[in-house]
Amino acid sequence: MSARQTRPRIAWALGGGGARGFAHLGVLKVLQEEGIPVDALAGTSMGAVMAVLFAAGANLKYLAALAAKISWENFIDLRFPRYGLVEGKRITPLIRLLTKRKSLNELEIPVRVIATDLTTGEEVIFSEGALDLAVRASISIPGVFTPVPYGERLLVDGGLVAGVPVTAAAAMGMDLVFAVYVPGELNPEPPRSVFDILYRSSEIMMRRLDGIQLRQAALVITPEVGGVGTLQFYRAEECIAKGEAAARAALPQIRRLINEFKTGRSRAAGEGG
Repeated sequence: MSARQTRPRIAWALGGGGARGFAHLGVLKVLQEEGIPVDALAGTSMGAVMAVLFAAGANLKYLAALAAKISWENFIDLRFPRYGLVEGKRITPLIRLLTKRKSLNELEIPVRVIATDLTTGEEVIFSEGALDLAVRASISIPGVFTPVPYGERLLVDGGLVAGVPVTAAAAMGMDLVFAVYVPGELNPEPPRSVFDILYRSSEIMMRRLDGIQLRQAALVITPEVGGVGTLQFYRAEECIAKGEAAARAALPQIRRLINEFKTGRSRAAGEGG
């Protein structure tokens, strides 16, 4: 039996959540340190950012230090709010730099980046081509970032169709799909404005959709970052630490699932021989 057959090929689905998505960095750091397989990645929004950085071979300790110290407001290019408050032109050069100007099909690990076509409502899955365009589309929270034109499509945040892209990860032909879920907490206080009502309504709808995706995962890691606001990027260090803690707590279960796969494969090989 080949080495490829003796352990499961594992895809990781990294969910969106704005600043809470820095928890993915903590999770990936633990996986790397503990030698847990990451054979493929699918990411939505901030999960897409972390997926491509990891797959490009970025130094995770450097990224963690950078995330904690960088002045994120310098990357917010406010504009007249016709289609969104932030144009996003300052973010794409940073993504290009940190991913070493690689395209999606040049990454060391296969990655799927999820966006939503605003004109048709369809899920758009990027697997090749311009990495910065795919990520810029995936992080385009409606009303915050301007949509991204892509041919005849107009792309926004993939969280509208797949907040945690487990289905896209499963379609990559792996043996197991593990997910990292970073939802925000629902505010128990009464809404204060029409915008608050709209935001909470969309959060509730996306949670329902996330639940459908998460049921397909063999394991779900949920770092305790619910109290961090979507745009509170100054809390990156806190989110990274929470991600590390959640990943370490999940290590016994991860290893059990890997060993169960190995045992099942060995038994099947013995019966076949």
